[in-house]
Amino acid sequence: MSSRLLDFSQYIGGSDNVQVINLFPRSQKTFTYDFSGDVSGWTFTADQQSLVLDNIAYDRATGLPNFADTQITGYMNTVTSIDPSTYINETLAATGIINFTIPDDRYTGQLLPNARKNPVMTVVSFEWESDATPPVKDSHRWAVIEAWEPGVTVGDPTVSTAYIPIGVGAISAFTSNESTDASRTEGVYTVTGLPVAGSDGTGHSFLVTVDGSGVTSVDILVRGTGFTVGDTIKILDNDLGAGGGADITVTVSAVA
Repeated sequence: MSSRLLDFSQYIGGSDNVQVINLFPRSQKTFTYDFSGDVSGWTFTADQQSLVLDNIAYDRATGLPNFADTQITGYMNTVTSIDPSTYINETLAATGIINFTIPDDRYTGQLLPNARKNPVMTVVSFEWESDATPPVKDSHRWAVIEAWEPGVTVGDPTVSTAYIPIGVGAISAFTSNESTDASRTEGVYTVTGLPVAGSDGTGHSFLVTVDGSGVTSVDILVRGTGFTVGDTIKILDNDLGAGGGADITVTVSAVA
């Protein structure tokens, strides 16, 4: 690997324990780890999360990705645990052999067929902990560039409601005080709400669902920019059918 690639690798776990590969979202691949000794008492786990990059350049001679000018623009808000009983085979653990499979359907959102614009990279982390006292803990990461294939929805991953842009004050987590209120008007509403005075937050929107009994849920549609932790957003009953129910307060608990 070139030094340019290793500089990028440090962002996702260090240049010595990351490998970059290309896979189709519906493909999976198995790798064999040889720990050169009995590891039958060790604990093995794995998880994954998808990042969105602004672009990827490829070396014309080698075909390998070059991340010298690549920026990570955001990430998908879900970290997924990988089922060890399915994807980590410890049958030969007594001989030091562990087989780890990178699962399919790591990323199920939309992709652009243009491999260089807003590509998605899923970082798969394979981790182990020895049975010594104190235990040795280490990990290895696979950075999987998700390649478009027929059957994958064509579209820009940055418009997904799961996408969280980095460095712009986007709402990445929030709480809200919605509760069952029989006075609310049944319906599904797309609302912006009113940020608290002094907040620079803008460009956000929420999906508020009210059922026939007044049971209410609040989900985010657009995460916006310019928010800080602790900002509050008031969703008025007037924007929820004006049935006489209580207004809802959303509190920003994390931003990216």
